[in-house]
Amino acid sequence: MKKQLVYLFCLFCFGSYAQEKFSISGYVKDNLSGEKLLGVNIIINNTYGTTTNDYGFYSINLKKGIHQIEISYLGYKTISKEISIARNQKIDFDLTEELAELDEIIISSNTTRKNIESTEMSVISLKGETIKKLPAILGEPDVLKSLQLLPGVSSVNEASSGFNVRGGSVDQNLILLDEATIYNASHLFGFFSVFNSNAIKNAKLYKGGIPSIYGGRLSSVLDIKQREGNTKEFGGEIGVGLISAKALIEGPILKGNKEEASGSYMLAGRRSYIDLFTFLTDDFKDSSLFFYDLNLKSNYNINTNNRLFLSGYFGRDKFELDKFLGTIWGNTSASLRWTSILNEKLFLQTSAIYSNYDYNLDNLRTGSEFRWKSSITNYNFKPRLSWFINNNNTLKTGIDITYYNFKPGKISPFKGSTINEEEFSQKFGLENGVYADLKQKLSKDLSLQYGVRWSNFSRLGKGDIREYNTGTPLTYNAEQDIYEENEVTQITNYSSGKRIKTFNGFEPRISIRYLLNESNSLKLSYNKMYQYLHLISNTTSPTPLDVWSPSGPYLSPQSADQLALGYFKSFKKGKYDLSLEAYYKKLKDVTDFIDGADLLFTEEIETQVVQGKGRAYGLEVQLNKNEGKLTGWLSYTLARSENKVLGINNNKYYPSNSDQLHELNLVGFYKLNNRWDFGANFIFGSGRPVTYPTGRYTQNGLVVADYNNRNGNRLPTYHRLDISATLNPKKGKKGKWVFSIVNLYNRQNAASIYFNEIGETNNVEIATGMTQATKLSFFGIVPSISYEFKF
Repeated sequence: MKKQLVYLFCLFCFGSYAQEKFSISGYVKDNLSGEKLLGVNIIINNTYGTTTNDYGFYSINLKKGIHQIEISYLGYKTISKEISIARNQKIDFDLTEELAELDEIIISSNTTRKNIESTEMSVISLKGETIKKLPAILGEPDVLKSLQLLPGVSSVNEASSGFNVRGGSVDQNLILLDEATIYNASHLFGFFSVFNSNAIKNAKLYKGGIPSIYGGRLSSVLDIKQREGNTKEFGGEIGVGLISAKALIEGPILKGNKEEASGSYMLAGRRSYIDLFTFLTDDFKDSSLFFYDLNLKSNYNINTNNRLFLSGYFGRDKFELDKFLGTIWGNTSASLRWTSILNEKLFLQTSAIYSNYDYNLDNLRTGSEFRWKSSITNYNFKPRLSWFINNNNTLKTGIDITYYNFKPGKISPFKGSTINEEEFSQKFGLENGVYADLKQKLSKDLSLQYGVRWSNFSRLGKGDIREYNTGTPLTYNAEQDIYEENEVTQITNYSSGKRIKTFNGFEPRISIRYLLNESNSLKLSYNKMYQYLHLISNTTSPTPLDVWSPSGPYLSPQSADQLALGYFKSFKKGKYDLSLEAYYKKLKDVTDFIDGADLLFTEEIETQVVQGKGRAYGLEVQLNKNEGKLTGWLSYTLARSENKVLGINNNKYYPSNSDQLHELNLVGFYKLNNRWDFGANFIFGSGRPVTYPTGRYTQNGLVVADYNNRNGNRLPTYHRLDISATLNPKKGKKGKWVFSIVNLYNRQNAASIYFNEIGETNNVEIATGMTQATKLSFFGIVPSISYEFKF
């Protein structure tokens, strides 16, 4: 029976292969820069086709004879030509940028036709140039802020670059920069992200229907690609704004007298300069706050079929408050990739990747000066083979191996300090993944993308593991409604590399597209995900001091099952398109902190957290206007996200930190003429959940707040209007001005509300023992101006 099934599968996949005589393959590039273009549509005889992969490579099978081929990509002139096929051929195509972009689809690099016909759903794609057109805080374009204007993606507040996808927490997003994991994507405590818009080629966010090539997170995958650099000539960009300046240079490698260079490079840098103005105020003259980052990407053509890529990122933030407190944090990553065209149908990419996130916290108070240092480092190796079987079947398969080193914290006293040196035990982990992903077109109307991923995670020694008298670190006392720490009966030491605890996960994935007609389609997706890393935090948005911890004996991996159903429609000849998606996500072993948890200075982190279950569900609607001088979109999200953990909220479901019932975004772009472009976005969202004190009591002479009903309150409704104007250069000039106003009508949105005891003000007793609420808003109206110049 098994042999028969294998035979039928092979027959199904390869049935049309005998009819296909020849293959054409190659790269699609930008005519001016030589940059390879990903996601380009290649249509044969106006009936079937393919798209280029992440490296701009395509492969398609054709019968012997003459065929009409069309190559189209947003922002570029469409190529339509006849080709004669009598043998296997390598054909590269150069696309010319369309300068008059009056009829531009803003929201996605996909055309409307591709959105209807593609098997992908719950996917958002943005180009670097699109990101720059949106109004930005202090004139600094931000890919993460741009994504938050689309349905299903939200943020805690305007000062957070952490984002939530379909009710998931910030740590449930896998963020990749040229395949390297970015653990903290924020600068300046969240006002900006670490991604320099000048260096970004493309950003693609998977909210659901996640292909099996990705793993390790529950809610989403954000895959960001950097620019490769200009293979034709040397050039660059310079930008200066109110808060930061940035520069980029790019050019060919070993061009000589050749028309085509052997490779190219791109180097970009950015630095803020808030710290240069702290001397203007007495309160901050001894303080420092700035960030900087560097981006690098280069590629080299070994020969026609083999290329090497080297990518790197290094970024740092520094904050020092008046010789009292200081912290430095940042990411470092490097990726070395080799791509090889084995033949017309086989494309191999092999990647070796290094990622690191670390932070230092300096306590500068006299007598107790010390530095707290923590980090997470991973080494990743992943070869992947793409097999273009025929025009109806494409298979991707590979392995994914990641080794982790967690350093929870080391306290190093400064000279003269009374603090003792201390180092928490390092933790180690090994995560493996094996996957296969098949994209299959069964008929004109029905196509599938399905696959499976098997994941494996082992918590490794060296280290000490505590054993408790009840087998678990905590026991819930229902009578007192508290968790009690259990007695340690034994400590077992594991040698280096010894497996302490191993987990396995089976992760099926499938997406189905049914084409009702040329302008309407239905889509269905399901994916199972496992997450073996945990961000241990009791804040609603990521901070530099958050602690990452691996799964182990007392911390189980999280898992999620997500089902999504979508309807996609194009009308008025593609001028408008509409998408509706409904989803339901079920989560297991979600992690939350116990009341009174101390997460930073605790080595036995399992004594501070508990696990339970969660659910998230919602409806997403988006209407796009794609053509004309006025373009843009309207999106609306209706959603719920809830957790249920023993001992919290009377053991009932309570809103998660990312729960938001309503979110509305209206985004518009208007092209007045070749000189002036205008943009605006309006954001509306219902209040985020918070926990307010329900009472207070006095203990040892101190007033202590009493909290109950986790996330049982709400912040006020959030809304904001931003506008921008771009003055493009005259013909023959290369500089442009960008003007923007964020929060045009000066709405004081509440980032948080905190409570303090009312005491004495100017030696006048107000109301001893009373409490008042105070709203914290990060900013009001924020105008900005920036200048960009290309050379």
